[in-house]
Amino acid sequence: MNGMTIDRLLEKLEELLNSGKKQMFSNMRLVDANSCLAIVQQIKSQLPAELAEAIVILRDCDKLKEEAMREADAIVIGAQEQARKLVAESEITRESEKQASELVKNAGAYADSLVEQSYMQVNNLYIEVENTMREMLSAISASRESLFVEEEVDNGENR
Repeated sequence: MNGMTIDRLLEKLEELLNSGKKQMFSNMRLVDANSCLAIVQQIKSQLPAELAEAIVILRDCDKLKEEAMREADAIVIGAQEQARKLVAESEITRESEKQASELVKNAGAYADSLVEQSYMQVNNLYIEVENTMREMLSAISASRESLFVEEEVDNGENR
């Protein structure tokens, strides 16, 4: 019986108890008390070894739990940090897009302003050219008329 586990010893004790002769009109049985006590003694002798193993296993479980908790905490902290970075990058992106949109809008307004100024300058140049041409046309017309006036004057003197 020395190499038996506690489970096997308990099964043997149960068999011994169940195999005892049943008393009439009761649930009592006659069993060999020495055999039962021997099995109980073997169980007691094995309990400290198995309890020590169980304690070691529990400590290992506790260490594994602590390590898992540290890893989980590190993962959560890493995830939170990554989330903060993503939010910050998202904010930077939104701000950049906003600034870019504003720059495009301002550039469009500036371009429209330049086009308007160009049209005004071209219009002013046309007006200047038109005025200069009118002056020249007036001068040409006056010169032409002066030719006829001089001829008449010359013709009147020669008559």
